[in-house]
Amino acid sequence: MDWKQAFDEPFVNVSNLLSVLRVLLLPPFVYASFEYLSQPGLFWLGVLVGLAALAALTDFLDGFLARILHQETIVGRYLDPICDKLVILGAMTLLVLYFDFPPYIYGFYILREILGVWMGTFLYFKRDRQARPNIFGKVAVGVAAIVTVWYYAIPYLRTKLDETDWRLDPTPAAWGFVLIHILGMIGYARSYGKIILEKNPAQ
Repeated sequence: MDWKQAFDEPFVNVSNLLSVLRVLLLPPFVYASFEYLSQPGLFWLGVLVGLAALAALTDFLDGFLARILHQETIVGRYLDPICDKLVILGAMTLLVLYFDFPPYIYGFYILREILGVWMGTFLYFKRDRQARPNIFGKVAVGVAAIVTVWYYAIPYLRTKLDETDWRLDPTPAAWGFVLIHILGMIGYARSYGKIILEKNPAQ
């Protein structure tokens, strides 16, 4: 890839700013998380839900606006998934440390990202190709938002519900997060496989 060409493009646009905004939501999310932990209540839970919803909305809008406004750029194709990974990783780290999120699912996500970076690097240096995000990568941000909200709601729900209530067990949502990422890995594996097996790779 020609990086000079990438930075010659008008990459400062609405779509890329939305991607950056998603990462900038992390500091207020962390702050609100600690406030909520100190006193679980509807106010801080509402703030956290709002921030998670805003992150998911920006993830949808950045790609949508890039297409309809013809703002797709090389920088944007890298920036969007990087921002997604930072946001999901930040939220999941908080869940593992303070909200009893299964560490093995956290480990699965880290491993999946390592493999993705490795394969992406291979494609770039060996085939001069950039893998494009698939639909499961976009859905994963929304699913991560749902999982995060469900886990965050548990301390508050425990003050309102019986311990046997199914809403106090967010494990199904966590496994839904795993399922989405497995489907995404299958999609990427098929795309990567076609590129790797090309007889005349792009130069």
